[in-house]
Amino acid sequence: MKLRAEITIEVDAKDFVGAADHQRRIEALMQSVRREYQEAQLEFRERKPRPPRSLAAARPVGPVRAPAALYEDD
Repeated sequence: MKLRAEITIEVDAKDFVGAADHQRRIEALMQSVRREYQEAQLEFRERKPRPPRSLAAARPVGPVRAPAALYEDD
């Protein structure tokens, strides 16, 4: 059996200096994880804020009509 564990940490940093500080702390924590699980991986990604999405208004759906031949007995 194989398991995959993922930990997600989202950090808000004011600038690159603050981001680097968080990265160093997370890398230090990762060292203790790697002592137990040598194959553990750590990846950082910069996430840019996105404006909230607006959904299109739902269109009303009319009645569904099927050909009468589908309902005729043979």
